[in-house]
Amino acid sequence: MDKNGKLFGKVSIVDLVVALLILAIAAGSVWRFTSPAAALNQTDEIIDITIRIEGVRDFTLENYHRGIRVYDRQAAQVLGIIEDIRHTPFYETVSLLDGTVIWAPMPGRITIYLDIVAHGRVTPTAIYAEGTHEITAGSLIYINTKYVQTSGRIYSVDIR
Repeated sequence: MDKNGKLFGKVSIVDLVVALLILAIAAGSVWRFTSPAAALNQTDEIIDITIRIEGVRDFTLENYHRGIRVYDRQAAQVLGIIEDIRHTPFYETVSLLDGTVIWAPMPGRITIYLDIVAHGRVTPTAIYAEGTHEITAGSLIYINTKYVQTSGRIYSVDIR
């Protein structure tokens, strides 16, 4: 090493360490995602996803149809295709004048349940729908269709 901190007069020690770190990360990533063990621990499956969308107007329900594609806004990819649509009245807690709290239906609001069929991968630790987006019951999801954008919670995830 010379007085400028360069190895053999041309390469800086810091540059050499950074280059080796980048190579190690790249090699680890390649090994992790292309190893035979990774391929053996996952299967391609048909996944049934139910999304609950709460407190929306009837107008939103009219824009969901069987057979249309649903897109996940955050992952920017197709999530699946709507197989069935159900709805129930939307209930919310309401405080009355006497201080009691009741569970009451909200006029003009409904809860929609979208049953979506997706193709995906199932690993021992996670379920991935249509690519690399992990699907977990209870998680918030932002969805688009050709007609409407909403957000809801993943109500259930089942593997056929």
